Amino acid sequence: MLSKRIRAAIACACLTTSLAGCVASERQAPPGRITLPPAPADIAGCLRERFPEIPARALTAADVARVIGHAKLLDRAKTGCGNRALAWIEAVRRDFGKL
Repeated sequence: MLSKRIRAAIACACLTTSLAGCVASERQAPPGRITLPPAPADIAGCLRERFPEIPARALTAADVARVIGHAKLLDRAKTGCGNRALAWIEAVRRDFGKL
């Protein structure tokens, strides 16, 4: 007759073997570390652009036109950067989200 320790060891070995088979058949581990592509290089710099400096004095019509013009250009540039960032995020999700 087998001792309690030997029977427990055999039961643990059988249980471990059967559970390992279930886990392996359910989901395969990726064959190594996944490296995501780098974000587009121009996005970080573009999004860090600051609003134009507003002079601390009475503004002339030319000052106002310059500040508003620069702000409009900056807004369009940041919208473009944001759209490129969103497109990159969607591509990463599409290409790597299935793993």
